[in-house]
Amino acid sequence: MLSSNIEDYLERIYIFIQKNKRPVKTTELAKILNVNPSAITSMAKKLHAEGYVVYEPYVGILLSKKGEEVAKKTIRKHRIIESFLKNCLGIDAHKSSEEACKMEHVISEETIEKLYEFMNKLKSKKDRIDGII
Repeated sequence: MLSSNIEDYLERIYIFIQKNKRPVKTTELAKILNVNPSAITSMAKKLHAEGYVVYEPYVGILLSKKGEEVAKKTIRKHRIIESFLKNCLGIDAHKSSEEACKMEHVISEETIEKLYEFMNKLKSKKDRIDGII
């Protein structure tokens, strides 16, 4: 199991690349994560050695297939949890996002799938009820 710190790095790298269509520079990632650029360089080297990113000094950081899979799973978990907190429990958007960020790292794949199924059943039931009333 990866640390929440590593999942956060991969998630932020993925989001940056999707938005900007280019590698993220260590200085840019440092600003996004609010950490020292030297910490980003260290983490980039570690993630490169573990096969999660492709890191080239002065070029930037790209995700490998392995890193992209982790990032997508983490983002999916975040979105499901955030949606549940906001739409089912009525928690405001900012708090829902903060809480989802914490929870995404500890919830299992099995549990996230059950939560997703539950939310879809609720939505389906609500749509049926709304159509009747």
